[in-house]
Amino acid sequence: MTALAVEVDRMRQSPPRYSELPEGRWVDVGGLRTWVASAGTGTPVVMVYGGSFGGAGAASGAYAWAPTFHGLAEDHRVLVFDKPGQGFTDKPHRLEDYTMSAVVQHLLDLLDQARLGPVHLIGHSRGGYIATRATLLRPDLVSSLTIVNSGTLTSGVGTNEVVLGGPPMGPSRESVRWVYESYMHNTAAVTDEFVEQSWAVIQHPEYQAALRDIRENDLMANLFLPELAKDKRETLTWLAEGRLQRPTLVVWGRDDRTAHLSRGLGLFEQLASWERRTSLAVTDKCGHFPYREHPRWFVERVRRHLSEVDHHDY
Repeated sequence: MTALAVEVDRMRQSPPRYSELPEGRWVDVGGLRTWVASAGTGTPVVMVYGGSFGGAGAASGAYAWAPTFHGLAEDHRVLVFDKPGQGFTDKPHRLEDYTMSAVVQHLLDLLDQARLGPVHLIGHSRGGYIATRATLLRPDLVSSLTIVNSGTLTSGVGTNEVVLGGPPMGPSRESVRWVYESYMHNTAAVTDEFVEQSWAVIQHPEYQAALRDIRENDLMANLFLPELAKDKRETLTWLAEGRLQRPTLVVWGRDDRTAHLSRGLGLFEQLASWERRTSLAVTDKCGHFPYREHPRWFVERVRRHLSEVDHHDY
């Protein structure tokens, strides 16, 4: 069987299912078989979850958006996807693509291929960085931006290493639960189903293959982190210069131990000094995951932001 025939056969295979999201489909994005799911009608919304390559204790995926997906899909077309080497999407074909810039390009390629017109981008944590950099690079693809607890978009040193410094030996369901309970103030949001979805990703062959690439080549130290530091400096410079000219909502959990509220306030003040259509929403008794810890509040606040943009109410 030729390589092309093998790839065609892979694209025809039924994609894995996240139990709390609509049935997914495979989309070829830049040569990577990408897991995508969508629902609803109206102005398109694309959501980018947090995390990055190499999380052995807990694995990120589009499943994280489940508590808010259906609420936002009531009046918008909502699309979620798994990033390269995460969730159920293929790992990068080349070692040099284990970078944040390659993940940003994957998002841009997806938006170009989908031909949805300008979309509302929502990004959480490192997904907030991805969504923001994508907006800076291709503002023609974006109508508004929502940034959720993204310490990556702020200067200074984060506290992830301290807060997440002593997980149980993993990977295991116990390590998954420990990691996410450490991130959240409202630990009831770490449901059994949430843990099972993360565990399913950890066990997926493509995710395991990505972990092997990272470990065997020490890609976090040799490539991913140095490249992220370089791109982050450029991104923060662009923000300081006022290049982000899109309606932006900054969402933050007041009790986030890994990205303190002061960083969110600083980000908001910087963006608002250049773009008057910038707003801030802070929720109490909430850690790093507002959209999971307080999903009704999150949906209500984000829908208000999207409606203001859709109807030009600024």
